[in-house]
Amino acid sequence: IVIIFKNQIKEMKILLLGILLICLNGFTGSTFDTITKFLSLNDYKWYHYYSIGLTASLLTLIIFLNFRGGAKKHIILEKKKYYVLPLIRGLQFALITPIIFYSLKYIPINIFTTLLMTTPFFLLIFAKFILNEKLNFISWVSIIIGFIGVLIVLKPTNASMNIYVFLVLLVAITNALSFTVVHKYSYMATTYGFTFYSIIPAMLFSYIFFFTDPIIPSGKALLLFASSGIIVMISAWAFTAAYHIAGKYSSIISPFIFLQILWGSLYGIIFFSEKISTLSIIGIFVIIASGSIAVYNRNK
Repeated sequence: IVIIFKNQIKEMKILLLGILLICLNGFTGSTFDTITKFLSLNDYKWYHYYSIGLTASLLTLIIFLNFRGGAKKHIILEKKKYYVLPLIRGLQFALITPIIFYSLKYIPINIFTTLLMTTPFFLLIFAKFILNEKLNFISWVSIIIGFIGVLIVLKPTNASMNIYVFLVLLVAITNALSFTVVHKYSYMATTYGFTFYSIIPAMLFSYIFFFTDPIIPSGKALLLFASSGIIVMISAWAFTAAYHIAGKYSSIISPFIFLQILWGSLYGIIFFSEKISTLSIIGIFVIIASGSIAVYNRNK
């Protein structure tokens, strides 16, 4: 009985740690989006932001890897062909960085976050057609209801609809595709290796534009640039660590992903005086409920 009780306590700790890490991922992710929106509303360009921010992010990752068996262990891949996929993911990230920057400039942060939270729905769809997973009736119904929730939040007749709404959906689609491909070919590199090679192309892409229009940022701006890069690294680490630690409890921790909508909404209200209508709240609830059912049903 004592052994069973100790095992239950251990499993409870693992579960709670997984939930805390998922919550940390959502909080830091929304914090990064908030800093990005703040800087986009000022005179800084996306390449000023990402060139400095991603440099800080990469340096932080390299320092961290020295405590995880050494940087070479994760950066040097087993075969030359294994570099292709991580670098393609990096190119994908390089292309979406300007989209993220300008989308946050022209649409409310709560709308941006809500649109990004369609990623789990696209993950399910790609899991069906790329990973050949079987999706039952409940999964398909949840996906359909989730997208209805998005339409409720967006209110397509609203004058605020613009091209950036569709571009953020494109980001969600490409992110889902990226996660699915990594899942399928995870043997090519460690999680840290995939992260390293996803940063390099985006950083170099930003440098190209930065050197044609260089700036010397103020101390405050430099702090925001660097801290945002470190924050997004923490967000990526927390997401990976949560599923690594929680393991078989992924069906329980996954719904907590949608708490990022709450953080995004609160940040929008506090820092940008954004307002959320009753209809939007209903739509957000529909997305969270249907998304939670969908990811729980898949992971179960």
